[in-house]
Amino acid sequence: MKGWRLVIYAAAVLLVGAVALTLRLRAVRLLPVDYDEDDYLGAGQRYAQFIKAGDLDAVINYDYNYEHPPLTKLVYAAALLPLPDAPLIPQLSPTASPAKSLPQPHFRIARTISAVFGTLEALALAILNPLAGLFLAIFTWQIKYTSQIMLEPLPALTSLLMVLCYLRARNLVSGRNRISLGWLLLSAVALGLTAASKYTYGVAAIAVLAHWLFTADPPQSDARRVDSQGSGWLPSAIRHLPFAVLWGLVAFAIFFAFDPHLWADPLGRLSQSLLYHGGYAQSEQVRRAGYPAWQPLVWLLGSVPWHPGVFIFMLDFFITLLAALGLKRLWRRQRVFALWLAIGLGFLLVWPTKWPQYVLTITAPLTLAAAEGFRGAIWEPLARWIAGLRVRRRPHDPVAARVVRRDARRAAPWLLPGILALSLIVLFPLIYQIAMALTDFNAISIRDGIQGGVWRAVWQGLTGQAKPVEVGVFQDGSRATTVQYAGPALLLQLLSGAVPDLLVFNVLWTVLSVALQAALGIGVALMLHRQGVWFRGWWRTIFILPWAIPEFVGALVWLRIFEPTFGWLTLAQNVPAGVNLPNWFENPNTTLLILLVAATWFGFPFIMLATTAALKLVPVEVYDAAAMDGADGWRLFRLVTWPLLLPLVTPALIIRAIFAFNQFYLFYTMRTNPPLMTFATASYFLFSPSGYFGGQFAVSAALNIFTVIVLIVLILWFNRWSKAAEGVTYA
Repeated sequence: MKGWRLVIYAAAVLLVGAVALTLRLRAVRLLPVDYDEDDYLGAGQRYAQFIKAGDLDAVINYDYNYEHPPLTKLVYAAALLPLPDAPLIPQLSPTASPAKSLPQPHFRIARTISAVFGTLEALALAILNPLAGLFLAIFTWQIKYTSQIMLEPLPALTSLLMVLCYLRARNLVSGRNRISLGWLLLSAVALGLTAASKYTYGVAAIAVLAHWLFTADPPQSDARRVDSQGSGWLPSAIRHLPFAVLWGLVAFAIFFAFDPHLWADPLGRLSQSLLYHGGYAQSEQVRRAGYPAWQPLVWLLGSVPWHPGVFIFMLDFFITLLAALGLKRLWRRQRVFALWLAIGLGFLLVWPTKWPQYVLTITAPLTLAAAEGFRGAIWEPLARWIAGLRVRRRPHDPVAARVVRRDARRAAPWLLPGILALSLIVLFPLIYQIAMALTDFNAISIRDGIQGGVWRAVWQGLTGQAKPVEVGVFQDGSRATTVQYAGPALLLQLLSGAVPDLLVFNVLWTVLSVALQAALGIGVALMLHRQGVWFRGWWRTIFILPWAIPEFVGALVWLRIFEPTFGWLTLAQNVPAGVNLPNWFENPNTTLLILLVAATWFGFPFIMLATTAALKLVPVEVYDAAAMDGADGWRLFRLVTWPLLLPLVTPALIIRAIFAFNQFYLFYTMRTNPPLMTFATASYFLFSPSGYFGGQFAVSAALNIFTVIVLIVLILWFNRWSKAAEGVTYA
């Protein structure tokens, strides 16, 4: 790296550190006392007393909050050692409400220590990628839980250092594949410190181990031993195995050395600590929270909602969106971070405890993915567009221009009726909804609105005759009898992630329902396409029947099956009187499963028909050639059938995705509660005076516009991923 580039790079890293420290010190000062802060500060006080008294036995046997390793609490204790003693914070139940206030300056000092660790984490990531470090510095969940007296700041830092040192140990940054023992030992030390701080951050170690053993390519000198089938992977992995074992042993030794609670009874206390979390995940407190399995995605797509005025930048929604766009580039460039993100997110989705601070286990790889997404989706296309502007345009051809104008005049009379019809049917309602979304139009002002109040309010606002009034999504505040201009506030709130729970469920619902419909529809079509199937036409007719039944009627049937009191499934169990069966619709996870079963039944016939038609267009010669090469079974489907089917089936998948994203009758009939509903259902309940929030026409319109935007983005992404626009040459 040249000298001036190095200076710019160092300045960018220091700027990230300054931003991270400033935002965290602000949060240290403004955030109220949160859950667990009194527990960890109280533990720090007691550890500090034991250390001052030289009582090692007390340090070893102190077991309050034993479920978590003590290293972070010992760090807080070290920070409290120079301070005068303060009254000890009472040790209450972990479920008790947080204390109203905590002793000063102990409280401020401990929070500052957390802020320093959070800043160091942003700095460490900025050394690898300054933009990723900046995203981590401004991520609100990261700021909140690294500015409070929590366990998160230290293991979040050490887990990142562990991965960075591993990269240096493998020399993957420089492109060489040689083990550097010094960096390997530093990585092991960081892993041990991570485990001695909080267990959940060990998911980064799983990602490192998976990356190490499954990407253990042989050194250049041994490359000649690897044949074209990659048979040299296993010997290479075995060659790296001793280093991995050494890495694990050193990490365990550091973990044991920095967890004094284990010294008296290592196996007993370690098992007691680990087993606690399994029991707590099934506790009444976790069940009462009622978070669905996908709640971690909701946290990531929305900024911290509880502390208005504390966070300057509320960009978590955009950072997570960029991370989704950058996953492919992250997999190519920094695979260990991609594995960290995938394994960590999988753990968060499966683990029943869904507290928001858990997302800090993956914020480092998430923000690195966001940096890759920004570069691939924004920066590089923008650079190409600017470079294209510099290219000289072709000289103007007057003859060609006259031909174009002549053709346009001839086509105009034929196109005009269609343009007018399109404007009346599509464009005018869309424009009117945009106008509604710029106002506070509601049920109280409906008379004024339908008499032109919407257009009047928008005109007054755009011309500066009226100041925007305050509005909010899902906030049923005071309502005026006349329509008032509100500006783009509603749309901006939605675009900045005001309803992350609805957005996550809507996208998750679309992906899962279409995937299940596609799997069943394509599977049935492939089975019926096989030679020798009897009554093929009758089977297809039977499978088409769910598609022929109106969705509302079909939804009533499925409700009748799963209704918890008098449903067919309940009656079939012949439960004695007085015995209460579980309500399928109380748990959001089981509710989603029921909805997916019904949606799959509705949608798979359409995919089956599209696949059946596509299979008839695939050339038979392709299968003959594949058979000669020995392809059969799963390999034949994966390498031959599916690549040829995808471009033909993609239009059907897009149609089903649009339908699933806007599905209404199924959710309306099942009477699901927010956020287990689509945008279309939520818009209806917002619009209907008898809905959950009643007659908020402007919010309903804004939600409809937001739905259109999200759909366009998803369809463009899917179209680009599937390359459907390229068409096919064999059909």
